[in-house]
Amino acid sequence: MHGHDGWMWPMWGLMMLFWLAVAGLVVWLVARYARPGRTGGDSTDTARRVLAERYARGELDTDEYNHRLQNLR
Repeated sequence: MHGHDGWMWPMWGLMMLFWLAVAGLVVWLVARYARPGRTGGDSTDTARRVLAERYARGELDTDEYNHRLQNLR
């Protein structure tokens, strides 16, 4: 007889919830500790670098670049 078959589905469901929780924890940890810009540097330095890159690509004119750079100081 199959007297223990009734426990198979709830236990399988609990096992799936456990592995989903483990996977969620791994994703959360990776997202938390692998963010760009968390290298210990100053965020203002990062902003200045991005601003300089945009200016070099021609996305900003000189006046806009100087205005934004002054706001960062």
